[in-house]
Amino acid sequence: MNQLITITQNENNDQVVSGRELHKFLGVKTRYNDWFEDMVKYGFTENVDFIGFTEKKVKPQGGRPSIDHALKLDMAKEISMIQRNEKGKQARQYFIEVEKQAKDQQLRVPTSQRELVQLALSANEETNQRIDVVETKIQQFEENKLITTEDKGTIDSHVRKKVASICRDLRLDQQAKSLLFQDLGSSIKRLFNVPNRGRIKDKDFLKALDFIDTWEPSSVTKAQIHQLSLFDETA
Repeated sequence: MNQLITITQNENNDQVVSGRELHKFLGVKTRYNDWFEDMVKYGFTENVDFIGFTEKKVKPQGGRPSIDHALKLDMAKEISMIQRNEKGKQARQYFIEVEKQAKDQQLRVPTSQRELVQLALSANEETNQRIDVVETKIQQFEENKLITTEDKGTIDSHVRKKVASICRDLRLDQQAKSLLFQDLGSSIKRLFNVPNRGRIKDKDFLKALDFIDTWEPSSVTKAQIHQLSLFDETA
């Protein structure tokens, strides 16, 4: 089939044709901008049926660059039919045949070894792309996966044991114990940037246990506990 009018594909894989080229092929005497404005009145919508763009070629006489439009084939067919002349009929039939060939190409069963290989490679590439997407989602899931309820219980147990160990070694009372719980709890939330221990990520579980087991009270907490001890001595 001879190419009457250039047909390209846009970024959405839609087949489109230049409005100016169609205007020229149809032999319309009216100035392009006026003609196209009249055609749009038949119910076509910008950014749906067509997109306007500025032609890149430079005019020898200077002046502003021309505006062209990329028309989807459905719009191009209707515009061709509206002309009610032989050129319009010829253009419309041409667009119909182009669409038919595109559909046949999509549905055509491969008949040669080469076509089978190309089809297999294409399918393999599509499969690999889907696998990449799935793997990315799995990786994101693993990165953001939170600890289980059981893991949180283990962390809480380590916190209690750590505080109890410090209180036992230093012979601290209940007030000091509360300060230690507050300090350790705040330290965990700051380190892992979480509102509570249940929001710790699964990948940080062992790191959290190690942090708790080696944790030491802050200097502020130590000072507060020291003040409590002095208060007890003077009481």
